[in-house]
Order: sequence, then C-alpha cells, then structure tokens
Amino acid sequence: MKKNLPSFLLITSVVFLSLFFENPKAFCKAPAGSELKFKVTVSNPINVVRKEAVVSCSLKKIKDKYPLFNVNDFYVTAGSKEIPSQAMDKNGDGTVDEVLFLSSFKPNEKKEFVFHYSENGKVERHYKQMAQAVLGIKTDYNKVNGYYTGGKFVNIDSAVVPKDHFAHDALYRIEGPGWESDLIAYRYYLDSRNRNDITGKRTHDMILQKMGANDLVSNSAESYTKMLDWGMDIFKVGESLGIGSIAMWYDGKVNTLSSLDEEKCKITADGPIQADILTKYLGWKVGEEKFNLTSNLSINAGSRLTKMNLNLKGKDAALCTGLAKHKDCTLIKSYDGNSDWKYIGLYGKQSLSGDNLGIALFYKAGNLNKVTEDSLSYIVVLNPAAGRLVYYFAAAWEQEPGGIKNISEFKNYLEQTADELSHPFKVSF
Repeated sequence: MKKNLPSFLLITSVVFLSLFFENPKAFCKAPAGSELKFKVTVSNPINVVRKEAVVSCSLKKIKDKYPLFNVNDFYVTAGSKEIPSQAMDKNGDGTVDEVLFLSSFKPNEKKEFVFHYSENGKVERHYKQMAQAVLGIKTDYNKVNGYYTGGKFVNIDSAVVPKDHFAHDALYRIEGPGWESDLIAYRYYLDSRNRNDITGKRTHDMILQKMGANDLVSNSAESYTKMLDWGMDIFKVGESLGIGSIAMWYDGKVNTLSSLDEEKCKITADGPIQADILTKYLGWKVGEEKFNLTSNLSINAGSRLTKMNLNLKGKDAALCTGLAKHKDCTLIKSYDGNSDWKYIGLYGKQSLSGDNLGIALFYKAGNLNKVTEDSLSYIVVLNPAAGRLVYYFAAAWEQEPGGIKNISEFKNYLEQTADELSHPFKVSF
C-alpha cells in the first residue's frame, strides 16, 4: 500500500525547493568556520631539476572552478608540509590576479598540491622573505640649489617623480627602486637615466632595506660602492644600457627614456616569494612622436631572472634593450635551434669588485628584429606584438654563496634557463 508523506514533511520539502530555485547559491556556502580545499597538479615538462621554482595559478581559472576560493585566507600544502604562497596584484589596480607558491621539482616530475581556504576568513601568513622590492625617499630635508640635503630616508610604496628631479640630487635612496631575490639584487635610476644596475650579494638574506640608508648625499661615493659584509654595487652602467634597460630603436640608434612628461612608480608586490614594480612612463618623446609605456618588472625567490613586461601605447615602434660593454668579457649567444627563447650573455671580469660576473638577456625568437651593437652596448632590437613585449635579464656574480664560478657553469645556466622559459610548468585543477 502506498503511504502518504506526513503533512509537515511535505510542507518542509516545498519550502526547501522554493528557496533553492529562488537562490541556489545560498545552499553552496560552506558551514561557518569550516576549511575548504581543492587539488592542483603541476608538471615539470623537461628533464632538469627546477629548484625553488615559483608556480603561478590564474585566480580567474581558480574562481571559475572554485567560486568560494578566498585570497584573504588560504595556504598551500605539498604532502603534509605547508609551502610558501602569495596572492599577487600584477597590474596595481588593487585586485588579486594570480596566486603563487614555491616548490622544487625533479626532472619530468608531476606533483600534487592542495589549496586550503575558508570562505570568509582573513588570516595573515608569514613565510621567509625570499624576494622584496623597496623605494626610499628623503624627508625633513633642506633643498639647496636643487639638492636634497640632510634629512632622512623613509620607505614608500609609490612615487610621482618631481619635474625638477635630476640625477644625484639625493631625493631617492639608492637613486630609485630596488628589487631582489635571495640570489641577486637590482635597481634602476628613477631619473632621466632610467638604467638598470646590479648589486651583488654575499648572503641569501634580504639586503636592500639597509642599502644606502645613511647615504644622504648622492656623490658616487655611497657606502655600497665599497665591499660590505653583505656585498656591494658591482656594475658600471654609465651611458650604456646597463643590464636590460628599456629603450626604443629609432633612426638607427638607441633612444632611452630620457624625455618624459611624467613618470610614476609603484611597488605592487613585496614578497615573500615574488617582488614586483610597476612604472608608467608618460609622454615619452622619441623623434616627433610621443608614447606611453608601462613597465612591470618582477623577480622570484630562488631566481636571478628579472622579468620585464612592457606595454607600449602609440605608433608602432621597435623597442630595444642591451648589455653594457666592458673589457675582457666573452660574448655568448644561444645555439641555433627550435627553442622559443634565445639569449645573449657576457662573462668576465666586469664586476667593480674585480672578479667574474655573468650578465644575460633572454628574448623570444618571435620578437627578434636584430642583434647589433654600438660603442657602449650589445643591443637586442625587439618587435612588440600589439604593443606588448616580454623579456628577461639576469646576473650571476662569482661571490654569490654557492653560485656560478666560471664561464662553463654560466653557459650551462644560460642553456637551462632558456629551456625552462621555453617549457613552463603545466598547471591543472
């Protein structure tokens, strides 16, 4: 015999179905305080060890599959061990774009990771600082004949360069923003030079927060031009392209970022595993044309590479970058082959400390216009695609702890790095 449902169960079922169809997402929420999780699989597609590598996951792809994922309260595990992770705002608009984590991979290894999160929580997690970006500006100064005298340096997150700022006026600590990993440090001059420079490290600790803190006069005799316990400024840039500096190839020569209407700089990430600096160069005058250029540079923990991501607005134009020429250096070029990424490098006693230093540029074969040179620099001319261009640069100093000690090791580093860039990690959810 068929039995009828009790009336109270029938009413409850009708109410539940009515509420579900009116707002089905209301029943997707996790219980308050509960932990949610999902798995991510990462494959190393090449036959090399990738030590302390940063893996990037698109937040959009995560949210498409796991809409409750919360960037304000998450952590990542490999097996039973929590590993360093970081939420990233790549374009400086205040919204997270990527989620990163740090792990090592054996040749051709496939590894599984677990993301743990709460739906509504907000928890700060602290990991060892292995990458950072800094920008220091002078306060409490007296301005004398355009020079910022006395005062002290304080850390800031962003700056609009004053119209009357000039090289060596002592406004910015270390003359502009700096960025570093546990292996190497770089800076660029936030003035009409806009060149990149190298700081060698004798430690894996972060050093930029103390570099030049008491150098209140910019006179080329700063403390970091001599060897300190942590290292020193090791590169002579002058009027060359330094290492990976931005320029435009126009009228058969290099045109640097020397004539601008406005320049804005912002630190968009300060580690612990990736540091990122966004710079806007507005009204860049080259010939009779003006351009707007956005630069996004970043460095990862465990890496010597700086990634330069450029977006050029204006008339189609070729950009260029390069490496400073110094005596007693060997020029190295990538082998012919099918690799997506190519390189040029220089190795020799080009360090201001008098020992060996290797420097390199990595570029996509599809962007290459030509490799050339002038009296100051080896130059790589590159064609942006729809105004966009990505390239990398790297330095390897002989005194780096456990670092590269000779040209043979440097050549191996260049080849492996080009291979890694050509074969990024494969990430699946």
